[in-house]
Amino acid sequence: MIVVCIGSRFYQNCNTRRSLSLAGYWIILFLAPLWNSLLMGSSLAASGTLEQADRLLLDPNVDQAKAVQAFTIYESLLPTEGAARLPVLERLARAAFFVGDLAEKGQRRLYYEQGRTYAQTMIQEFPHRVEGHYWLGMNLAGLADASRLQGMRLLPQILAALERSASLDAAYDQAGAYRVLGRIYYEAPGRPFSVGDINKSFDLLTKATALAPANSTNRLYLAETLIKLNQRDQAQAELRQVLTASQNADGPRGLAADQRKAEELLHKLSQ
Repeated sequence: MIVVCIGSRFYQNCNTRRSLSLAGYWIILFLAPLWNSLLMGSSLAASGTLEQADRLLLDPNVDQAKAVQAFTIYESLLPTEGAARLPVLERLARAAFFVGDLAEKGQRRLYYEQGRTYAQTMIQEFPHRVEGHYWLGMNLAGLADASRLQGMRLLPQILAALERSASLDAAYDQAGAYRVLGRIYYEAPGRPFSVGDINKSFDLLTKATALAPANSTNRLYLAETLIKLNQRDQAQAELRQVLTASQNADGPRGLAADQRKAEELLHKLSQ
């Protein structure tokens, strides 16, 4: 089985919550989410600007309520047509993934399904843009993390979406596609059971670090791959870089989680 913890998880970071961790195959049955009535709550105001919603997600103390509020604002600002839809659709797919990371176990798949829907809409309307392919891969990974029932079916779709996004713009989301792909190859069992390949992990995470050297998760994941390759000195050097990193795809919350993890690993390696 293989689990891709992305977000704070796989994405972020299996160190924060499910930051991106892999451990077994997962997936979910499609549920048409009753987003507004079941999850958002009528008390959340839908008024606001993109900037206000962005600030909610970047708050170091962001919780599910703030993330859902941001999603609600984005939803209220989505244009009905035209190129202006892309930045709002992108935020909706990302926010859905983010909320899924913060939600209770029984609710997570509803948010990831919503994120998948918005990502697929982006692919339909803007097929040659990176955003739709990337957030499709991320929300599919979230679905897999939320339920392992159909993980073997989802994994090829996750890989294909992330590989397509890397081919379009490898630097997007601070080298997000390389970061997540590298983590998948790190966490997954090796062949013939799954796709795990520690050398592929090293190559992809090296690329991610080269493209986004200030991103803490790129360096943290590379360090963990180096540890598995028994390159402890290089791993320690990467971990020290995590402690001085200034960027994280999840914002301050993810950066703090990565730095805590790096300190833990440095302590273990020094013993």
